[in-house]
Amino acid sequence: MTRRLFILAMPALLAFAQATPPSDEKLLAGFEEDEIKRMIEAVKVERKEGKDKEGRPVVTISRAFYMNPWTLRKGGASQGEFAMVLAGVREPETVGFGAKVQVPPAAALYYGLTIGDGAVFNTCGLLKRFYPPDWSDYDLLRADVLCAEANRGVRVALEDEEIAPPVVRTHAVEPGKWTTLEVDLRAAADARGLNLQRMTTLTIGILRGEGGSKASLLDNIRLARKGTPCALPVVRDESSHRLPDYFRASAKLEPEKIPGGPWDQSPLAVEKPIVISTEKTSVVNPVGWIAARDNNRLLVGFLEKNSVEPCNVLMLQTKDGGRSWRGLDGGTPPTPFRIVGSDHGGGRGDVVGNRPDVVVLTNLGCRGGSWASLRLFAQKVTFTGEGWELRELPTLVDCDLRHCNSNQSVVRTGDGRLWAAYGFAGRTTATSINVRTSEDDGVTWKSWAEGKSGGVPGLEKPPVDGWTYNFEEPCLVPFGRGVACLWEEFGGANNGRVRWSRFEDGNWSPIETIEQPKRESKNPTSRPAVSAVSVRGEEIFLVGARFSGVLHYRAGKWAVEAPEVPRGSRLSAAGDRHVLAVAATPDSGDVYRGSVALQAWRRSAEGAWSGPEELAKEELPLSNKGSGNVYSYRPGFVVQPYAPPNFVPVAWTCEGQKWIKVLRVPVR
Repeated sequence: MTRRLFILAMPALLAFAQATPPSDEKLLAGFEEDEIKRMIEAVKVERKEGKDKEGRPVVTISRAFYMNPWTLRKGGASQGEFAMVLAGVREPETVGFGAKVQVPPAAALYYGLTIGDGAVFNTCGLLKRFYPPDWSDYDLLRADVLCAEANRGVRVALEDEEIAPPVVRTHAVEPGKWTTLEVDLRAAADARGLNLQRMTTLTIGILRGEGGSKASLLDNIRLARKGTPCALPVVRDESSHRLPDYFRASAKLEPEKIPGGPWDQSPLAVEKPIVISTEKTSVVNPVGWIAARDNNRLLVGFLEKNSVEPCNVLMLQTKDGGRSWRGLDGGTPPTPFRIVGSDHGGGRGDVVGNRPDVVVLTNLGCRGGSWASLRLFAQKVTFTGEGWELRELPTLVDCDLRHCNSNQSVVRTGDGRLWAAYGFAGRTTATSINVRTSEDDGVTWKSWAEGKSGGVPGLEKPPVDGWTYNFEEPCLVPFGRGVACLWEEFGGANNGRVRWSRFEDGNWSPIETIEQPKRESKNPTSRPAVSAVSVRGEEIFLVGARFSGVLHYRAGKWAVEAPEVPRGSRLSAAGDRHVLAVAATPDSGDVYRGSVALQAWRRSAEGAWSGPEELAKEELPLSNKGSGNVYSYRPGFVVQPYAPPNFVPVAWTCEGQKWIKVLRVPVR
């Protein structure tokens, strides 16, 4: 029998706990009425009473966004009156994803507990708010389990604030009798760097066997000192903690290869927009892009309608400078690929590198704040020399999302490495930015820090209720020997301030604030809130949706240039010398109502700005903000951020129209 001890987050009790030597065992969860009451007071879970199929009393506790329901059964516990009901989960390779994606076996092993059906114990971001996060006085984690039937093991996953993937132990448990699982915390700390003072998540689940999913029981989860007696038989996982190569840093780097050529990059004259007729109403927002390799080879991506549900992204390319447009297979129909959602759970699509390729992030769907699982994937479109080809299946980018992610920024640096950044809701019920890299052209994505989640250090805000949509929306640019990450902070003391950090030689610089022009209170045109490009990896140009002008970083200082450039514009660096700012200027003050002019401002290689010059005029408003919610509020025009040296491609769509317009803006 285990002695019950639970420390509440109250100053008097904490002071008492600090003055009292730790006991040999410390209860984390026993699932009794007093603990349920404390959870209700601390994190406002809902409690409901009922009976199971056999008529036994059960209590269900749940909390929207934070946790899936826990069913606590009265009777037959290893201690006390209640135990938690567990239902076996299927291994990830048997789970239907609702989309065809690549599922790496190594990632499936570490994140399989929360990928599909079944009922598991998961602290769901509540550990720091209800359970004690400091386990450093103890050597072992123990939990009692009664498996109702043959199974593939009982799996335990542990996370501190940064570790990724989690520490995972799988225990072989005989069905039909109570058994104690034991995890060596000191071994996990030594082998994986698990920070026992800053624990955040504990997950325990049973891997389903061949027999089905009969209800099993979990009870008496506690911390223990080494050598503390245990009343039940003990099982351990004695396997190595070593991470598979999938999660480890790679010494192999594939530099960007540009096939084909020679390229037609001769000077272009001012021309009229190219009109691409489409079968249905088409939009370049919230997902869409324009890419060009030379005067002849261009690729446009778009949607048939504004939808956040599973939908097709469509692609058309030209090899003759826009005279004819075909799918990637040469046929008349556009080439499609499927994404699960086109709102905040993915990105518009980024044109990366000099080849140029396209990367589109897609989230397999929001599941609330409970689960870390195989969720964020990347679809790659690669330039072959003649045209573009679609990678057959999306590849896994990240499993660390607990609710959603927002936006995307993907760039390629001069060494060929791909970088991806996105805002996300994480394991501590707070928002942050993750940055991941790929050294094999987007086949595998890894954290910038081996064995860690990949967050930008120093950014994460304190946990708050309703945290799930308070996203930062980062923008990456190649810079120095790495990248710079820029964003407008959402919420907290720095709300609305533009921030940035630089990654070089394995480390991030301290986060700094970029002084900006007067900030407007409304965001009339776009997500993300900032857009930036770099030139030669030395200078950065940045525009915002809430301030006018262009911010220019050079030789350690930021300065305001071209203050007349309107907020919500987009930037392009052509040939690493010229910079172009493009904006949609509405006659009515709203780009989604009435006529609109597309205008450009130019910065020459010598640093002089000129403009505005009118690129095109539309009597109809640009295509609207997607699904109608702020999370898909992206403008109805797109600009290639790193363009050929002789022109910048721009594409746009207007509300309700069955066409896409493309313009090659000459560089002078």
